[in-house]
Amino acid sequence: MNPKHTVLTSQRRPTAGERARGAEVVFERENTNGHIFSILGCRSYESWEQWGAPQAVLVDNCSTMDRWRRWLAY
Repeated sequence: MNPKHTVLTSQRRPTAGERARGAEVVFERENTNGHIFSILGCRSYESWEQWGAPQAVLVDNCSTMDRWRRWLAY
């Protein structure tokens, strides 16, 4: 398994502007250079979608999105 490029620093509710773009949750991840990436996410049927960051950062966030989506199912 590849090491993650980023670490999760926060999970928050989306702002009004982010909600208007379809987000139900926002995760923030930081890379080793201190750059913060905001990842917008939402439910999609029985799964989820995420966007707003480079592919490597989105890959790092997949397990976090899975946990968030499973939590909503209960």
